[in-house]
Amino acid sequence: MSAGDRVFTLTCVVLGCLLLLVHWARQEGAGLEPVEIERLDPAAYNYRVDANSATWVELMLLEGIGEQLARRIVADREQSGPFASVDDLERVRGIGPKTLARIRPGLQCLPPESFEPEETP
Repeated sequence: MSAGDRVFTLTCVVLGCLLLLVHWARQEGAGLEPVEIERLDPAAYNYRVDANSATWVELMLLEGIGEQLARRIVADREQSGPFASVDDLERVRGIGPKTLARIRPGLQCLPPESFEPEETP
């Protein structure tokens, strides 16, 4: 090896070691300050789903309703008609008093809107 090759190799090794040292220091958190995360209260995310018009996908947004139960709610609504109140959801297989109590805050039962075509001028 010539002297120039040795200097080049030594420079690469030193530079590689410095890069590894910087990487290790960053992984350890040297020079970094903790990030403060502001969290909103869970009440800020309250929303209500209308059991008489929601799709099964919208019903799945509620805590405690999975895909199968959401599909059963929609199927029952299509077969037996709209729900008069949230309590009527107990007629759906898989919804008992405990499940109903858990999902009640996120549900509402609005009366179905009658379809009236808009008049065109």
